[in-house]
Amino acid sequence: MCSILAISHCGTPQDLRRMSAVMLHRGPDDSGEEWFPEHATGLAHNRLSILDLSILGHQPMRAEDGRHWIVFNGEIYNHRELRATLESRGHHFRSSSDTEVLLAAWLEWGEDCLNKLSGMFAWVIYDSLSGDLVAARDHIGIKPLYYTTKGGGLAIASEIKALLQSPNITAEMDLEALRTPARFQIAPDTGFKGIHKLPPGHLLRYRHGSGLEVKTYWQIKAEENASLSEEEAVEEMHGLLDEAVRSQMIADVPLGAFLSGGLDSSLICALMRRHNSGAMKAFTIRFSEADQKYERAGDDAHFARIVAADLGFDLHEMEISPEVIQLLPRMIWHMDEPLSDPAAINTFLISQAAREAGILVLMNGVGGDEVFGGYRKHVACLQAERWQRYMPKVIRKGVTALSDCFPVASGTQGFVYARWIKRFLSYAELSPAERYLSSDLSLNPSQYEQLFRGHAYRDSRFWELQKETLLSEDLSYLTRMCLNDTRVFLPDHNLTYSDKASMAASIETRPPLVDPRIVERMFQMPPHLRIFGGMQKRLLKRIGERLLPKSVVHRPKASFNSPLRSWIRGPLKGVVEELLSDDRVRNRGLHSPVEVRRIIESDRA
Repeated sequence: MCSILAISHCGTPQDLRRMSAVMLHRGPDDSGEEWFPEHATGLAHNRLSILDLSILGHQPMRAEDGRHWIVFNGEIYNHRELRATLESRGHHFRSSSDTEVLLAAWLEWGEDCLNKLSGMFAWVIYDSLSGDLVAARDHIGIKPLYYTTKGGGLAIASEIKALLQSPNITAEMDLEALRTPARFQIAPDTGFKGIHKLPPGHLLRYRHGSGLEVKTYWQIKAEENASLSEEEAVEEMHGLLDEAVRSQMIADVPLGAFLSGGLDSSLICALMRRHNSGAMKAFTIRFSEADQKYERAGDDAHFARIVAADLGFDLHEMEISPEVIQLLPRMIWHMDEPLSDPAAINTFLISQAAREAGILVLMNGVGGDEVFGGYRKHVACLQAERWQRYMPKVIRKGVTALSDCFPVASGTQGFVYARWIKRFLSYAELSPAERYLSSDLSLNPSQYEQLFRGHAYRDSRFWELQKETLLSEDLSYLTRMCLNDTRVFLPDHNLTYSDKASMAASIETRPPLVDPRIVERMFQMPPHLRIFGGMQKRLLKRIGERLLPKSVVHRPKASFNSPLRSWIRGPLKGVVEELLSDDRVRNRGLHSPVEVRRIIESDRA
């Protein structure tokens, strides 16, 4: 994995070098820059060597025509097959790298090459004759790509912090984007005014003086094919999953796996074992009993041990008691965007441990919940349909009022069921679209309008960017929820923190469950293959029953989380008071100080 950077008409060679240096953690093995004075354009790259470890993989890389150059972040898993096709068409290669294949594919097919690629990628190709730049981000949004025209030209980078190193680009709050009920930003928003993220499946073209064009080259086409039998679906999806894992195991460096003990990561490990009979390492973490006292989550480490023993993985298990006050600023710096999921800390700590153990590539199970229907909110939102339909309104109001009297934690422990019930009741009365959006630890419309006084929920960018999918009547409610999760929550939240946190430790992560072929096929299947008879991820569990112990396949759902309540009530209590003091909240001009204080005190009650 790597970092990429391109600037055109908005800097100097010195700026290019300084901007690239701030992303060195993404590629500590090699660095390179090229400056093209005729168009005031520069390309820079930091390399984490995974395929073709030789100097021949150095970037920026020039094409065989001497005219085109590329900087590339990611992996093209079918590069060997593409290479053979391109060689038959007269292309010649100096290296065994996928970067050289990608550049030749662009020269041969242009934009059509994008849907021939199997992989994860963000890249920029520069035409040194015309001065044109073209950039693209992979189909699902595994690899990040940010851009801005604030400096009068164009700057593109793997991370926002690199853009902010330019003297021509200033950091300004985008208040419209930051007024969000969620804990993340939706593409193209980043929370920084004038700095955008290229959405998944999109291409960017730029010519100085002619402006910027952003276009879609791929998107999920959802339909619900009821004619497909469950057995046919199981066989077909099993084959697709097996092929995705096999293809993603290519690497010229040691490869391991995240193993939480949940279905998704366990299934990935089982499929890895089918293609490698040798020694393999897996990594999991647990938090101390004291840290977990307010959460009472499932014991992931117990199930990780079962899977590792069953599959013959060498399990590296760590009990983590991080110095969270020191770690938090570092994680915020690496996240770039306003993104507040503490699971990023888990990912960083596991990645750090893997790096120390000599593993540079980790397979993970990211995407299983979004694509296959595994979140609690999916079931909760469907249950709320029945709650509204069959329960008299007067009883619903009474239950909600009664729930307000019960705390979610005491001074010594957490009450998980009380927390779930109160959370459910906070959105159960809403419309289907607003219920879904509020169910994922986001503010409901009433809470939003209290926190952002004078601003309506349905005027927010958060609502505007998601309403088209959620208000559509062409698909079932469950499919619409999973489709929106896969288009929005997956790339802008889960894949974002997964990439940033792992790259903070100079580790490449690969998520086979979001291979575009898997995603496309799953969104052509009927909703009962996601949830049926109370069973979530039904199709994935049917496959899992073939490969894993049933105790793992059918274990209760557990979130990949950190003991945030314990930290907020303990080591982070002073940080909360400092950062969310009335004066500081008022000076930011974003939230209501009165409502922020009420939320803090309510949590401590």
